[in-house]
Amino acid sequence: MSFELFKKQYFSAGVRTDPGLLRHDNQDAYQCCPGSGLFVVSDGMGGGDGGEVASRIVTDVLGKAAWMPGKDLSYAVDLCSEASRTIAQYAAKHCMRGMGATIVGIILAPFHPGEALLFSAGDSRCYRLRDHQLQQLTTDHTVAEAVGIPEEKLAPQLRSVLTNAAGCGPNFFAEAQSLEIRSGDIYLLCSDGISRQVPDSEITEKLQCDASPREKADALVEASLRHGGNDNATALVVEFGTIPAVTDDVLREEASCPDRPEGEEEDHATPPTE
Repeated sequence: MSFELFKKQYFSAGVRTDPGLLRHDNQDAYQCCPGSGLFVVSDGMGGGDGGEVASRIVTDVLGKAAWMPGKDLSYAVDLCSEASRTIAQYAAKHCMRGMGATIVGIILAPFHPGEALLFSAGDSRCYRLRDHQLQQLTTDHTVAEAVGIPEEKLAPQLRSVLTNAAGCGPNFFAEAQSLEIRSGDIYLLCSDGISRQVPDSEITEKLQCDASPREKADALVEASLRHGGNDNATALVVEFGTIPAVTDDVLREEASCPDRPEGEEEDHATPPTE
């Protein structure tokens, strides 16, 4: 569904994905839907085609948010739980072990232009560039983060090991937080093929250059390749201009919109935090 607010084109988005230099397949997937304010990146894991299927399940299930309007953005978190269950069911049916996927996504409020919901699971990240300062907004769900030490100080077999991902057990959760969008903000959603390959200083440089979001996404992926291209790399950039005022057409649309998409019941998921 294309919302009246997003037709005002106060933001733009662009995305690029690449398998990298060492892998033939690409187990990353994404949704980039400016008309419905939905942006998602997922990095799959699992033997054979398990990772590719898992990340595609994530983006397909989260893609429901693009055509199911609702005022309560937390239903995107419920869809993360649905994706996790769907992956687990697929893995059980096809006897696939270790099948799962990370999630990082933003859904914009369709009637309040300064509001959004950020949700994540695993180690795909969201960065924000504001006033020339880069900030990582998501927490990595990894062994290193859980024990509070750098990856390089862990035993090799524990490095980059996830403690939470869609499809990987009954304790899955999607971490969520409310975002306050400001004019000039730039958000980057990316898989670890970007975050582990490209230094923060270079990410900052690419995001604040004079280029379109697609060109910035291209530059970040190209940087990942120059730094070795050891993994699939996906960069999705969303850039905001002047935040518009709420007009009558938006208010009329809001009045006719349900709180939650019809047929969607609230799930047991981590509530958004400020």
